[in-house]
Amino acid sequence: MEEEEEFDLKHFETFLGESSSEGGHWDKIKKRTATLFQVLIDGDLKELVFVLKHYPQYTELVCEHFRYLYNYSEQSADIFAASKLLYMSEAYHQKQFVRNLLRKLEKIETHELSQIKTLILFLVEHQERLHPIIISYYKAEIVAYLKCGNYHLLQQKIIEKELLKLHVKSDFDFGAKDRDATLDIPYMV
Repeated sequence: MEEEEEFDLKHFETFLGESSSEGGHWDKIKKRTATLFQVLIDGDLKELVFVLKHYPQYTELVCEHFRYLYNYSEQSADIFAASKLLYMSEAYHQKQFVRNLLRKLEKIETHELSQIKTLILFLVEHQERLHPIIISYYKAEIVAYLKCGNYHLLQQKIIEKELLKLHVKSDFDFGAKDRDATLDIPYMV
């Protein structure tokens, strides 16, 4: 079971300036606050969730900020932190925010079939704690993975049987028709 991480809040408080509800996105927060959130978004999201837990008034701004980011580090998001962020931000789920958050999750296209099986077992075991969007996303990714692979029919059936144990409770539409849907340039809206 994943433990709640604790960080020293004092390290973050010096960067958190006042926010405003007036103006465009970048006018609502100070540059140092925007920089802090960019650094936290570039990480595994654990510290970001910690900060938002103590300063929930920044949640909407973080979701907007996440939408406009165009440069991510190579560090994948922690699946539990990403899930917590989705739960914390349910009122602000613009498609671009959700797509960019999902882009930060561990990629499966280079996984071996045994790693896919392990991932499914993990998702099944933790599906009650993971946000439905994440479960739905990975289930769709695994189905696409199977279609693109050259696997024996029996191997596919075994994976498909395991996928049935994932209960998707999300109607989130991952498809998009906006101009940046297929581009990896999330700041274009």
